[in-house]
Amino acid sequence: MKEIKGIGSSEGIIIGTCYLLDRENVSVMRRTITEEETDMEIERLSEAFNKAIAYMEDVKSMSMDDLSESHSLIFDVYLMLLKDETLAGESRRIISENLVNAEYALNLAGKNLMASFEASNNEYLRERKNDIHHIVQKVLRFLTGHEYDRLESVQDGAVVVAHDLSPSDTTHMVRQKIKGFATDLGSRVSHTSILAKSLGLPAVVGIGSVTEFVQNGETVIIDGFEGLVIVNPDEETLEEYRRKEERYHAYIKSLEKLRDAEVKTLDERDVFLYSNIELNDEIYLSTMNNAAGIGLYRTEYIYLQHGDVSEEKQFEILKEAVELNNGKPITVRTFDLGGEKLSGKMPHPDEQNPVLGLRAIRYSLRFREFFIKQMRAIMRSAVYGDVKVMFPMISGMDELLRAKEAFAEAAESLRLEGADYRDDLPLGVMMELPSLAIISDMIAKEVDFMSVGTNDLIQYTLGIDRNNEYVAYLYRPAHPAVLNLLFNIIESAKREGVECSVCGEIAGEPKYIPILLGLGYRHLSMSPAHILKAKKLIKQLDTAKCRELVEELKTCRTSPLAEEMVMEFIKTSGEGVYFS
Repeated sequence: MKEIKGIGSSEGIIIGTCYLLDRENVSVMRRTITEEETDMEIERLSEAFNKAIAYMEDVKSMSMDDLSESHSLIFDVYLMLLKDETLAGESRRIISENLVNAEYALNLAGKNLMASFEASNNEYLRERKNDIHHIVQKVLRFLTGHEYDRLESVQDGAVVVAHDLSPSDTTHMVRQKIKGFATDLGSRVSHTSILAKSLGLPAVVGIGSVTEFVQNGETVIIDGFEGLVIVNPDEETLEEYRRKEERYHAYIKSLEKLRDAEVKTLDERDVFLYSNIELNDEIYLSTMNNAAGIGLYRTEYIYLQHGDVSEEKQFEILKEAVELNNGKPITVRTFDLGGEKLSGKMPHPDEQNPVLGLRAIRYSLRFREFFIKQMRAIMRSAVYGDVKVMFPMISGMDELLRAKEAFAEAAESLRLEGADYRDDLPLGVMMELPSLAIISDMIAKEVDFMSVGTNDLIQYTLGIDRNNEYVAYLYRPAHPAVLNLLFNIIESAKREGVECSVCGEIAGEPKYIPILLGLGYRHLSMSPAHILKAKKLIKQLDTAKCRELVEELKTCRTSPLAEEMVMEFIKTSGEGVYFS
């Protein structure tokens, strides 16, 4: 038995069989084909090469615009290798002569080519071995149609252990009924962790070296409360966790009684709880927990799953979401691609600091064709319900005005076509940069609503990488600088009569809800899985006492002291909220 400590990023306890995910290479299986199938396999291979060439040309174009010329030269090397007949021609030969599938043929041709480069006396050619490996992997990903195809082979009920996972990996897990996961990298507020919470997947991240201590098929316990992974537990430990798992299920059952309860504080103040989602599959959980609507629909996951999606496909997905939401409001955030949310099927520059680079609205305004296409789909879906549009990562007035201009352009194109659409949708912004919080009085005059993205707001205010486990301890929502910005935003919204919600992670974290109520926020959007716990707490809170808490926090000289004060408050005001 081995116990490994990490960060509990999503609550829950599970016991399952380990699936160790190898993220380095696309898994390739040999499949024998008939002579009649060779043309089809060769055609598949050619299409994958063409997609890889188009992808590299896009990335090269971006690099020429935004990075140094020397940096972009690597893409010339990749393009040369992709267009050269050596790799593609040998792959076709293997398909025809050995009667095997395209993936296997390409992989074999790549290995042979790398071996010949490795044996060369020419140092330059030896160094090209890694370029060949990169190209083969890229073409294989287009050929298989999956960025991370190894997840497709995971059995239902498994526990995934990996070096790292992307948000799109997490969405795959739900569909395959994977019970939970543990990773070497990650933090409590990484997007993968956020998605795990929303989907109710127990997770432990930031472990450092969990992949070194497990093998496929071994029994693994994931304790998302304690941030603990136990490999090959002894019988006594296994029995202890079986009992703990049963107790947790009983706690969940007790929360379910609050599904239809009114959301009012002790002093009869209404609080409105919404859901944060990224998949239509999650709407059922939002509806089941009687959320007031969808406060944040993260559309980037459509792109992460499908790549460059047609307007019609986006329209179908959004129309379904609107209809599933049964007339309740749904706030659609335009895609927040970039940063850690990279799609292997979309162009992205190779950036040294992507979190501060071409992401969210910056990406949308840089690749305007994607942006216009998305907003056309949103406006068409709005015919079927109550839809709002929210722009992410706005840093100032100029970006907001450019986003609104793009919205008007998309509306005009629909009008000229005589399409069925609505262009009277409320337009709002994510308040997630300190610059926007500081000028929130100006922004409030230009928008119909605002929503505070506290994850990024805290990250950028405190200057920490929220995905870096080494500085995770500095992520302090009760830091006075954060409180001042939150206060500034809600006061600006009140003066202009603009609705202002919080859709960041702290909205669904019980210990921070008293702070938000004390600051004056009444609209909170969170993972649908957290709504019942929030209801249980809010029914025990008095807003006057919450305001007193905020005033006391403002006098704290250090963040740890403020955090202690918050925990003390929740102990006395939130009986039974946390699982114990």
